[in-house]
Amino acid sequence: LIAIATFSNSFFFSEDANKKPSKINGFNLVAPPQSFPIDSLEKVKNIGAGWIAVVPYAFCNSQTAEITYDHPRQWWGEKPEGVKETIQMAKSLGLKIMLKPHLWVGGQGWAGDLEFKSDSLWQVFEHQYETYISTYAKIADSLNVELYCIGTEMRKSTSNRNEFWFRLINNTKKTYKGKLTYAANWDEYNSINFWSELDYIGIDAYFPLSNEKKPSKAHLINSWSQPKYEMRKISEKFQKPVLFTEYGYESIDYNTMGHWQLSKDSLNVNFENQKIAYEALYASLKTEDWWYGGFIWKWHLNRNGLNKRTIKAFTPQDKPVIKLIESEFKLNY
Repeated sequence: LIAIATFSNSFFFSEDANKKPSKINGFNLVAPPQSFPIDSLEKVKNIGAGWIAVVPYAFCNSQTAEITYDHPRQWWGEKPEGVKETIQMAKSLGLKIMLKPHLWVGGQGWAGDLEFKSDSLWQVFEHQYETYISTYAKIADSLNVELYCIGTEMRKSTSNRNEFWFRLINNTKKTYKGKLTYAANWDEYNSINFWSELDYIGIDAYFPLSNEKKPSKAHLINSWSQPKYEMRKISEKFQKPVLFTEYGYESIDYNTMGHWQLSKDSLNVNFENQKIAYEALYASLKTEDWWYGGFIWKWHLNRNGLNKRTIKAFTPQDKPVIKLIESEFKLNY
């Protein structure tokens, strides 16, 4: 039985009403170009992570609305073959899985601004997107994946095509019997009304917190007050816990301003900024009953964090912040 306990106007779900469940501590994996040795995943587990997010990609033509995936030029880890092998490898180590399909839009990249001028194009898109989600839902169900994410940051669609999402969720439940979520952009989650049909309110938590070059921990903790208030409200409204389907910070100056506003190449490497941002996040959220943890963006299986391409990027690998993350993960709060 699932028991619901209420503490200080918040709640959590547990198989044992007297025991608070552990937070979900995980990483979003970067899908590799080819198969990889298992020791790459062992490093994730050794840090204290109990979960990984496996991220297959599909590609959308913004003019025709057509979606393609599993094609010969696509990286191994983004295709069904690689997804299955990655899941099986992770499960052999005792890691739990969120399968989290992403959509890449030709000519613009981010799916958050994808929009079509006609209903007929929307219908083409929705039919093909449902086929895509169904393909991976079947894989998730066959491999006993613990959590399936039905979409990522598709804010135009979730605000304008509400009926489609309810239908998609209902049809997905016919195929996949595990837990469901959706990865809403930080500025999208509050306008979604299908949370009632899912198990977690999923948020990609890139909230802008400070315009300062090197903000202090105290300043960032104070800046978390408003997002925390809003997330608590929606958690209570839908009686669902909040899960950060993505969270993290780049190792640069101004890294809590909002990464879409920054020109990373022009900014200095700043490992301390990255560490302080994580410290403030954990200090602000880890004792909140409505917050169930989340998945750090991101972990490379075949590249370290001090590589030329990753030294300023989100990954915490080989950077000072990784010790903090390990400590937080192993607290098992």
